[in-house]
Amino acid sequence: MKILAVYGSNYGQTETVIRRIAGGLEARGHEVSVFKGNSVPASVVVEDYGAVVVGASILAGKYQGYIRAFVTRNLPALQARPTAFVSVNGGNPESSPEWQVQAAQYVATFLQATGWAPRWTAKFGGALRYRHYGLVTRWIMKMISRRSGGPTDTSQEYEFTDWEAVDRFGREVAEGLASRGP
Repeated sequence: MKILAVYGSNYGQTETVIRRIAGGLEARGHEVSVFKGNSVPASVVVEDYGAVVVGASILAGKYQGYIRAFVTRNLPALQARPTAFVSVNGGNPESSPEWQVQAAQYVATFLQATGWAPRWTAKFGGALRYRHYGLVTRWIMKMISRRSGGPTDTSQEYEFTDWEAVDRFGREVAEGLASRGP
């Protein structure tokens, strides 16, 4: 099956997650085209794909505007085929109950605002890329992390993505698509 994967990423973690899912789908025989949401070629038409995976990350409490625009613009086509939404957020482990509640709220708010009802959704922890942030962003992220009991050493980077969970989600999507038949 031809699958379109579109992602929004500020510092690269969501791209890495989406590419990992795409790799798993390709290993199961699917053909996956991956694009950053703000640079999808005009020749790419959602209707040309049998399924779509969309990934977005949270920054300052919001997903990328270009991902919201992609979903809104393509909503009828997304609703007409199997789709998945992947949310990547936070500088805290996914095991944190507070993280789980907040991550679920981000997803629910986004889906309600866009009117999209994907077949699969997943929430994954992100990363703190202190060394990649500008001075102001680094300070803000450090304060947010401190407030939630997270790491504050800005000389390091921290990854919170549960890669086994990412792989499980990719398998779930692949198995769901396989059960649909050709």
